[in-house]
Amino acid sequence: MDRTSARRSSVAPAASGSSSGGSGTPSGHPSNRTKRKEKTGFAELIDENVVLIISMSECYMCVTVKRLLVSLGVNPKVFNVDEEEKTSVLMKLSKMNEGASSGTGGPWELPTVYIGGKYLGGVDRVMESHINGELVPMLREVGALWL
Repeated sequence: MDRTSARRSSVAPAASGSSSGGSGTPSGHPSNRTKRKEKTGFAELIDENVVLIISMSECYMCVTVKRLLVSLGVNPKVFNVDEEEKTSVLMKLSKMNEGASSGTGGPWELPTVYIGGKYLGGVDRVMESHINGELVPMLREVGALWL
């Protein structure tokens, strides 16, 4: 009896970074279509993941943010961007966040963290939220933590 293994593919947003995890089903696939307006690229990635970190694998601050969230019991989705893609990705994310009520207007640097579909900020804002005791309640509110 011959066994074959199914290959999993992950769908990346318009920028061609790599995504850890994912459904493996292309966004245009009939099983992913809904009656609401379809979202593409980063908007879809942000909406589909309770906690999303857009980072670079060689970035120490990106690793630090991920480790903090994991140590709190969160399993964040991490989307890695290459150095060559960094500027274009940040520009796309900044355009998406223009209408947000956040006074930062960012993101301007990686890592970029989204919690519950909303832009939180970079490493400075994540650490500030953690030190002020705001991060854990925020993560509980969106269902990223159960305890």
